[in-house]
Amino acid sequence: MNATGTGRPRDPRIDTDVLGVTRAMLVESGWEQLSMRAIATRSGVSRASITRRWPSKAHLVLDAILGATPDLTPFEGTDREGWIRWVVTGSAELFSRPEVRAATPGLLAAIRDHDDLRTALWRGFSGPSIQLFGNEESEDGGSITATAVLVLAAGAALFTSLIAVEDDTPELRAKILELLMPVARLERERP
Repeated sequence: MNATGTGRPRDPRIDTDVLGVTRAMLVESGWEQLSMRAIATRSGVSRASITRRWPSKAHLVLDAILGATPDLTPFEGTDREGWIRWVVTGSAELFSRPEVRAATPGLLAAIRDHDDLRTALWRGFSGPSIQLFGNEESEDGGSITATAVLVLAAGAALFTSLIAVEDDTPELRAKILELLMPVARLERERP
């Protein structure tokens, strides 16, 4: 049975096939040429099955490039320096992926126009990560600091992937990390 207890169980192959086709088509033809109809045709999955799972192209693309839930395994067992290192590295890796580069301009417009999607994206991916940075000793649990680091690292990765492409180098990423690393030490030294 499915999660609601009625009907047929969901076929996980459909999700795998549709998400894989979506990523491939993003790289091949970009956001503008991507359509639910084309994804259905290429994946061999009915359009109705796709729209039952993902209400819009933006929802489908977000799931294809980010997954339904954030992968927090890189943060396991890390201290604040490790957390910052992974946020900088992980953001750069994410925005350098070809399917993410192809999707980002269109997704930014879709997210701008759909508050529900924007809110779900930010809360779903920043919330769990920020909690791992937490500091019970600070008034806000470290969430303002963690949010600032996340915004700076992801923003830098987004900017370099779209605008400063020529400067998107390992040296620049190392410098961004160097500039953010003192945050971990400052948070440790707070009373």
